[in-house]
Amino acid sequence: MKLTNQSRLGAGLADEIIAAYDMMVATPVMQETGGLLLTDGTEQEMYVREAPPSVFEPRVVMIGLDDMVALDELIVRVYYRLSSGGGWDLCDYQEYVGEDGGLTDGKTMIAVALWPCRHGVKVTVEQTVGTATLVWCAVEEA
Repeated sequence: MKLTNQSRLGAGLADEIIAAYDMMVATPVMQETGGLLLTDGTEQEMYVREAPPSVFEPRVVMIGLDDMVALDELIVRVYYRLSSGGGWDLCDYQEYVGEDGGLTDGKTMIAVALWPCRHGVKVTVEQTVGTATLVWCAVEEA
């Protein structure tokens, strides 16, 4: 963006306005995505951000386990890509077993906290026993 007639504003003020505008349009914005995933016994991608093109900070993936019943088993995995074009590196996993994933005190959802990354992040689920429809949403700053 070019300001016209910068001499009337004075060079310092014009530079400040341009810098403020540049900062405003570059400010990351919170956004959300989500849906339903019907488990099928394989490791399924729930949330994937492949090589984000700009500043990117994933925040959280929330997964509802309310559809899980007794004896169901679900594994949630988190992967990060550490270099451009690199493979997925497993960072963490957690297994949930039984009704509501074995959560107590009436809880029916989990929140998977994510770290800032430059080259990509992926959250997968694998239901090794039973099937369930998982409601999920992801929040990111991009």
